[in-house]
Amino acid sequence: MSVEDNLRVINKVGEAYNARDWDRVAKLHAESVIGWSPESPEPRKGRAAIREEFVGYATAFPDSRLQIERTFGQGDWVCGEFTFTGTHKGALPGPGGQIVPATNKPLRMTYAVVFKFDRGEIVERHEYFDLSGMMAQLGLAPQ
Repeated sequence: MSVEDNLRVINKVGEAYNARDWDRVAKLHAESVIGWSPESPEPRKGRAAIREEFVGYATAFPDSRLQIERTFGQGDWVCGEFTFTGTHKGALPGPGGQIVPATNKPLRMTYAVVFKFDRGEIVERHEYFDLSGMMAQLGLAPQ
């Protein structure tokens, strides 16, 4: 697959999140996908775990939206910069498996994900975002 094909997959992930189409989100990832993220000490493994992550954020932020700011890539690796916005109205799985109860506070967070592709499927996800800044916006940490 070309870089352009892989970038289209990233757009499809954003579209599927905004449409709350969890099956589509899952199918864009390989069955054996591995995902690293600041809020989880261990990587997420498999489509079901990635699907659960997306559903968890949509449940915690029912009005959330993903906006793709820019994407670029080289070979099998592509990167996306996103803006996530929403209001924290539900339980959020937090660092180390803790559950963060709803704060009813708005969140606006920019984050980046580096994706590795194999035959048109996402096989690795490396997410980077300011977890302490996120917690501060939610009123759970000092600003």
